[in-house]
Amino acid sequence: MRIEVTDDGLRGSGQDRAAGHGLVGMRERAMFHGGTFSAGPRPEGGFAVSVRLPQDGTTTTI
Repeated sequence: MRIEVTDDGLRGSGQDRAAGHGLVGMRERAMFHGGTFSAGPRPEGGFAVSVRLPQDGTTTTI
């Protein structure tokens, strides 16, 4: 399974950012489940996050 989230780099509604584990937490969860994770700026502007998880028939929550 592949999940990608991108944005255009424009600022959102100005909502406060929630405290959490962010990109580090996403990377750890992906690796724990045998997947891969990448995140960074896009050449055309904005930011992208990509996660690949193996489909081995088990159900997990990340």
